[in-house]
Amino acid sequence: MKINLIIPPDPFLGDDKRNPPLGLLYLAAVARAAKHNIEITDLRGRRDPTENLINTSEVYGFTSSTPSYYNVLNLARILKARDKSSTLILGGIHATSLPQKIGLEFDKVVLGEGEQSFLQILEDIKNGTNREKRFYSSSPIEDLDSIPFPARDLVPFDSAFSQNAFSVGGEYAGTIITTRGCPSQCSFCGSQTMWGRKVRFRSPDNVIAELKEVINTYKVKYFRFQDDTMVLRKRRLEELCKKIEPLGIHWRATTRVDCADSESLKLMRLAGCDEVGYGIESLDQGVLNINRKGTTLSQIYKAMDSTHNAGLKLRLFFIIGLPGEKPGFSKRLEEFLDRVNPEGVDVSTMVPYPGSPIYHNPSNWGIELKPFEFEKYHMTLGLREGEINRPLTFKHNVMSEGEIQREREESLKIILARRQVKNL
Repeated sequence: MKINLIIPPDPFLGDDKRNPPLGLLYLAAVARAAKHNIEITDLRGRRDPTENLINTSEVYGFTSSTPSYYNVLNLARILKARDKSSTLILGGIHATSLPQKIGLEFDKVVLGEGEQSFLQILEDIKNGTNREKRFYSSSPIEDLDSIPFPARDLVPFDSAFSQNAFSVGGEYAGTIITTRGCPSQCSFCGSQTMWGRKVRFRSPDNVIAELKEVINTYKVKYFRFQDDTMVLRKRRLEELCKKIEPLGIHWRATTRVDCADSESLKLMRLAGCDEVGYGIESLDQGVLNINRKGTTLSQIYKAMDSTHNAGLKLRLFFIIGLPGEKPGFSKRLEEFLDRVNPEGVDVSTMVPYPGSPIYHNPSNWGIELKPFEFEKYHMTLGLREGEINRPLTFKHNVMSEGEIQREREESLKIILARRQVKNL
C-alpha cells in the first residue's frame, strides 16, 4: 500500500517553510516503522502547487491549520477526481476543532494526536474493515520515548531545516519538541484541544539522542524547541541542559513568565540557549485576567530582568484585540519596550481560532464572530501589504474595529522604528 503524506502550502506566512512539519514527519516515522510504503510531498514554497507534483498513491494524508484548510480541501478534490479509489485522510488542529465541518472529500478524519489513529486507519484500509468509520481518535501516548524520531530523511534538506527558524541569519536550524500538552487555559489558544492539558515529557536521554542524530546526519547545530513550555519540571530541565551543554548547539525556546526563574534561565544559557520567547499578550492586568492567561505584570517585569541578566535575548509576543482590551494598547507597548528593550517583538491580531475557548463560546468573552472564510483566520501578515487595514474576524466588546486598526498601526510603527521585528 502506497501512502503519500502531503505538506500543504501556507501562503499566509511570509516564509511558509520556516516551520519544519514535525507532525507529518512523526506520522511518516511510525508508518515506516510499521512497514508501510511511505513518501512525503512538500508543497510549501511553491507559488502554484498542482496535483502533478503529487505521485499517485493509494492513501493521501493531509494536515491543515485553519487558514490553510481551503487550499487543502481544493487539493483533495482534485486528487479525489484523479484517483477515485484512493483514501484521503485529514488531521491537525482544524480537523480536531471542527470535525463535523470537514468536507466529505476526506474519507477519514484524525482527531487530536495522530500516530496511533493513523496506524489504525492504515490497518483498516489494508484489511477492508471499518469502511464506514470516518472519525478516529486515540488516547494520548504516555511514553513519548516510544515514538520514533521524525522522518527528516524523507524530505529534502530545506524542508526539514530552515534559515528562518532561528534568529541567526544564514544558519539552517531544525525544530524539536520535548513535551506534549499544556496546563494553561488561555482563552485564545487551541493547544489543549489538540494535545490535552496533561503535560507528557520525553526523557532527557531521548531528546539528546534525537539532537545527536540531527547533528551527525545533517551537520545542523541550531535548533528551535517547539514546546508550549519546556521548563515545567525544573529537575528535568536541569538534567536536559547538562546533557545538551557538551553538544555545543545553539537554541531558542518559548516559555511562560511565571516559569522563568533565574536559576533555570542560567542553566539554559550555559547549555547554549541564546533566546527565550514569552507570550506577553497584553500589558493590562484586567485583560490578562479576563483571558485566563494566569500571569501578572509583576511576573512579566521580573522575567524580563531575569532573562537579560542570564545573558539571553528576549523575544516577545503581543496580541492586539483580546477581549477586554482598551484604547491605549500602543502607548502601553511603547512604554514597556522603552523599559525592557527586547531584541525581538511581534504584535499579532487576535483571531478566535477554532479549538480556542473564544471561538466555541464567544459570548462568554463578549465577542461576536463575523462570517469570514477560514483563509482570513491568521493572526499576522507580518508587515506585508494589507496588515494595517485588514478587517477583523470578530466584533470586539470594548473597542471599535477602527480603534483596533489604529492601535495595530501605531504598534507596528513602534516596533519598526526600533528594528525589533524578527523572523518568527
